[in-house]
Amino acid sequence: MLNITIIFFILFGLIVHRYLTYFEEQGHLPYSMGFLFFVYSFALIYLVSFIWMFGIIGGIVVALLCFLQVVYSAGLWVFSLPVLISMHKSLDNFTIPKVNPLVYGGFSFTVIIVAILTVINFFVSPYKSMWELMRENVWTPILIFLGILVAGNIGRVAVMSKFMKK
Repeated sequence: MLNITIIFFILFGLIVHRYLTYFEEQGHLPYSMGFLFFVYSFALIYLVSFIWMFGIIGGIVVALLCFLQVVYSAGLWVFSLPVLISMHKSLDNFTIPKVNPLVYGGFSFTVIIVAILTVINFFVSPYKSMWELMRENVWTPILIFLGILVAGNIGRVAVMSKFMKK
């Protein structure tokens, strides 16, 4: 159960990270060095956490999928769609959108929570516990992820092309 909670917080952190990255790329994020510190810390923490849950090879593969934003482009983009629509509307009015301070401040707490849960997980669950859980049916989660990846990217392209035409 703790592994699922950690994965949930990591997915939440990836959504928030992408939202904040938009402002950082535009130069509208205050204290961007602090943000980058938490981004690098977050990447290292979820790498360690995934290695503990899935083993060295599986953990590195899952962490790379998160780091290269494959997980985000597969399905997490849906959660960012309302924010993207509101940003697009504010750009139509020639106003520069501002970062939500609650989300910005919450990202650091999300990283800290994932770090604490990862340390606790070292004492609660054994090494490779998630890998052992799906060992018999490893191809089922892989095929499900590939299906979500293809369907999610097709959906994202369709939604974004329709959205950008407006």
